[in-house]
Amino acid sequence: MNIFIIIFMVIASIFAIGTLGYVTVDIVLEIRNKDKPEEEKKEEPVVVAAPIVDAAPEVMPEFVEHIDAEEADAMISDSLAMKTANYESGAGHGQQGIINIGVLDDNFNAHDVITLAVLKEKGLISSKVGRMKVLADGMLNKPLTIKSESYSIQAIKMIELTGGTVIILRD
Repeated sequence: MNIFIIIFMVIASIFAIGTLGYVTVDIVLEIRNKDKPEEEKKEEPVVVAAPIVDAAPEVMPEFVEHIDAEEADAMISDSLAMKTANYESGAGHGQQGIINIGVLDDNFNAHDVITLAVLKEKGLISSKVGRMKVLADGMLNKPLTIKSESYSIQAIKMIELTGGTVIILRD
C-alpha cells in the first residue's frame, strides 16, 4: 500500500509543478515528511561585523593632460567629484540645451570661462536655450572653467581631472 501512496505523490508532484509551480511541491514534500521524526536543528553561529573604521579621506589624483569619461570614472569617485564642485547663483530658466565636452574642447582654449551666453555667441547652442547640461561625450585635453546648471557626473570628473573648474549654477 505504501508504494501506491509514493506513486500517487510523485504523480501529484509532477502535476503540481506543471500547473501550480514549485510551492506546491514543497507542500507535498512537507506532508510526506510529516510522519518522520524532526532532526535536531543546529544553531548557526552569529557573526558580528567589525565596526567600520573610516578609511583615509579620498584625495584628488594628479591632473591629467587629456581624459575621456571611462578613464575619469576609474580615477575618481562620484562623491569626491561632487565635493570639489563649486556653486554659484544665477541659474537660467526655460528650455535646456546640451553641450558635449568634446565640442567645448574643440572650440575653447585652456582656462577659458564657458557660460551659456558665450556658447550662444559662438553659435554652439541655440539662442532659445535658457539653461544647459554638460555631457561627457568626447575627450577633454585642457583645463576649462564651465558654468552650467547641470552636468553628467562623468563630465564633472573630466573637467576636474584636467585642472578645470566646475561651477554649478543654482537659483
